Amino acid sequence: MDKITSFQNALIKQALGLREARDRREQKMTIIDGVREIKRALEAGVILDKVFYVKGQNGPLLKQLTDRKIEIVEVGDKVIEKLAYGDRHEGIIAVAKTPVKTLRDLKLSGQPLLVVLESLEKPGNLGAVLRTCDGVGVEAVLVCDLKTDIYNPNVIRSSTGVVFSIPVVCTTAEEISAFLKSKKIKICASQPLADQLYTRVDFKGAWALVLGSEDRGLSDFWLQAADMAVKIPMNGQADSLNVSISAAIILYEALRQRQI
Repeated sequence: MDKITSFQNALIKQALGLREARDRREQKMTIIDGVREIKRALEAGVILDKVFYVKGQNGPLLKQLTDRKIEIVEVGDKVIEKLAYGDRHEGIIAVAKTPVKTLRDLKLSGQPLLVVLESLEKPGNLGAVLRTCDGVGVEAVLVCDLKTDIYNPNVIRSSTGVVFSIPVVCTTAEEISAFLKSKKIKICASQPLADQLYTRVDFKGAWALVLGSEDRGLSDFWLQAADMAVKIPMNGQADSLNVSISAAIILYEALRQRQI
């Protein structure tokens, strides 16, 4: 195929459409922007439909893609800039099928550490939580009532691509709660008004940490379903932390305990 330089090309128009949640949902496709993110998608077995690239960059990755029989399409500099997100232009963009995982797909250890996320709205926060989960070794992230989509390109970028390597399941709160109880996994709710400090919990068993939306916190459903609610001490005027910061503080305490 000749190098594509026009924004009106059908392939480019289709890829640009994937910036919109509706198109991603209807096509069951998304955009992966960046070398690291594409490599992590490949390692996780994500199906890449095609890859747009600028000649003269990312030779080893392009060879890997070609060896796997993935279609690569050369485009002009302006086209790749249009497809890319933010100011980082690494000269390569992939269009991929969005993975679909269910609770039945999960293969958990005897004492897993899971995270449940309810009603998160900001892709950057979701991506940051996923990076923390990857660092801690969380076995799965279960998501309910999400206000963005898991494979939003900004989630992919802010997670540095680990959204593909961590099992992420999106389903209802009722199904998640029933699944946790069937596996005898205790539920710990992060709640600023809780009486118990997060450092007082013994996280060495099977636990799921539940975190709520940035502005409303957790719903009554999860507060009632939880075996325990914990808080992070707040000594200033602010009454809560960003959800990704809260996740990092509590999860790394759990990791500390589990490594002793």
